[in-house]
Amino acid sequence: MRDRFEYIVNLSRDFITLINREYRYELINDSYCASIGKQRDDLLQRTVGEVWGHEKFDETIKAHLDRCLGGEEVHYIDTFAFGTSRRHMHVSFFPFRERGEEITHVLVFSHDITRLGEAQSRLAEYEYRDPLTGLFNRRSLDEILHKEIEQARRAGELRALLFVSLKNFKRVNQTHGHNIGDLLLESSAGRIQQALRTSDYVFRFDGSNFVVLLTRISRTADGGAVAHKIMDAVTVPYRFRDTDITIDCRIGVSLYPNDGDDPDRLIQEANSASVEADATGTPFLYYDKALHTAATARMRLHTELLRSFELEQLELYYQPIVRYDAGTVRIEGAEALIRWHHPDRGLVGPGDFIEMAEQTGSVASIDKWALFQACERIAAWHDRPWYVSINLSPCQFSDTDLPSVIDAALRHAELADGSRLKIEITERRCMEDPAGAAEIVRQIRKTGVDVWMDDFGTGQSSLAWLKRLPIETLKIDRELSTEVSESECDREFLRGIIAGITALNKRVIAEGVSSRRHAEVLADLGVSLMQGFLFGHPVPADEFEQLLNSAAEDE
Repeated sequence: MRDRFEYIVNLSRDFITLINREYRYELINDSYCASIGKQRDDLLQRTVGEVWGHEKFDETIKAHLDRCLGGEEVHYIDTFAFGTSRRHMHVSFFPFRERGEEITHVLVFSHDITRLGEAQSRLAEYEYRDPLTGLFNRRSLDEILHKEIEQARRAGELRALLFVSLKNFKRVNQTHGHNIGDLLLESSAGRIQQALRTSDYVFRFDGSNFVVLLTRISRTADGGAVAHKIMDAVTVPYRFRDTDITIDCRIGVSLYPNDGDDPDRLIQEANSASVEADATGTPFLYYDKALHTAATARMRLHTELLRSFELEQLELYYQPIVRYDAGTVRIEGAEALIRWHHPDRGLVGPGDFIEMAEQTGSVASIDKWALFQACERIAAWHDRPWYVSINLSPCQFSDTDLPSVIDAALRHAELADGSRLKIEITERRCMEDPAGAAEIVRQIRKTGVDVWMDDFGTGQSSLAWLKRLPIETLKIDRELSTEVSESECDREFLRGIIAGITALNKRVIAEGVSSRRHAEVLADLGVSLMQGFLFGHPVPADEFEQLLNSAAEDE
C-alpha cells in the first residue's frame, strides 16, 4: 500500500513534501527533485534552511511552518529560486498527524503559477507604482517599511524615515497651469531620488508629499545629512519662459528604533516633524516627542475651541478704565477681555489660545462673537455713560469687511451711539501697512466707532506719522511705564513721549498700573486715564456692574 501511495505522489506534477518538527524533509516526490536538480537521497533529512537558504527560511518559510505545526492550514504565494530562474509558487501547508492527535509533520503542496504570476506582476506595477512620478506609492511604502523594520530588528540596525513636503505647488498650478505643475512634481521626485543611494527608497505619499526610507544607516545624524542633500537638490530653481520657479520643501525625520517600531507611527512622527519645520521656518527637523506632544495638544485645543461656541464656554470679562485725578478714581469705561471656561483647564486667558486661533483661522469667528457680545453689553448699560473697548486680532484689520461687521453688531444690539464702542488696533499692526491701517481706521470711524492704538511704544512709530493717523487715543504699553516709579531717566523719557502725544491733541491711557505710587507718578507726568490691577482685575459682566454701582454710590 505504501508503494502505491508513493507511486501516486510521484505521478503528480505538483511538488509534494513532508517536513517534520525539526524542519527536515522526510518525503519528497519526483517533481520536487527534478525541479531543483537534486537526487532524493541528497534532500532527505536535510533542513528546509539548508535547501532554500537560511535567509529565505528565516524571513518567510519558518513562520508559515510554525503556524501549521500549531494546527492551522496555511496558503500563500511566494517567489523561489530554481537554479538561475525564479518561479512564482502557490504553497499550501497542511497539518499532518502520523499517529494519534499530535501534529508531527507538515504536508506541503506547491504549484507552479509562474505564468499567472508574471501577468499579476505587470498588474502589480500599476498597483504599487505612482503613475505620475513612477515612484513606489503609499501601498508599497506600507509593505517595504514593514519588511525593512523587521530586517533592522534582526540585525540591530538603524533606519531613518524622511517626510519630504514640497511647497509652492498650489501657486505654480495657479500661475502656470497643472501640466507645468505635474512636470515640476515629476522632476522634483527625480531630484529626490538622485540624492539617495541605490539601497534607499523614495515613495510618493500623497499630493506633493514624499517619503524617503534610508536603509542601513550607521548614525542618527545621517538622516539630517541626507535631508540637506535633498533640500539642496530640490530647491535649485527651474527656468520656464524667462521666469525662475523655485520649489521649497520642509523635511521631518524619524528614526527606528529611537522613535518607535510601529511603521504607521514612524510615518506620523516624520510628518509631524515636517509640519513643525514648516511652522518654524526650519529646513528640516528631527521628530521630537515634546514638540509632537505640544502639536497634538494644539490640535486638540483647536477642536475644543471650535466646540466652545456650541457649548457657550466663552465669556467676556471687563477690566475698568479709570480717570485718576488728585487721588480720586472715577470709572469711565472698560476693556472687554475674552475668557474661556474650559471643562478641564479651568479659566483660560487669551494668551493660551488666541495665537493658535490666528494660525487656524478661527480667530475671525471669535472676534465677531466678541464684537456682538460687547455691543449687547453696552446696550444693556443704556442708562450708564460708560464705554467698552475691545482688542481685535491684528489680522482682522486686513479684512475689508470689518467695518460692515462692526456696523452689523451695532444694529443687532440696537446701539444708536457707536462712540460707546472702542476698537483697539496694535501699533505693530499699524506700522506693517501705515496707509492701509489709516484707511481701515477711517472706514471704521464712519460707523461712529472710535479706534484706539494699543501697545504704543512697541512698534517704532514716529510722532510725525501719528499726526496723520486718524486715531485720538493711544494706550501706552506697560513696558514703557513699569520702571517710571524708580527711574528718573525712565520718567523723563516717558514725559517727552506723553508731551509729544498730547501736543497732537491725542489722549493717553497708561496700562499695567499696579500700585498707588505708580499711579501718582503717571499723574505727575500728565496721564489721567489708567488701567491696571490697582483699579480692578478683569471680572464677569455682573461683577463689573456691581463695581460700577458701588462706584456710583460712593460719588
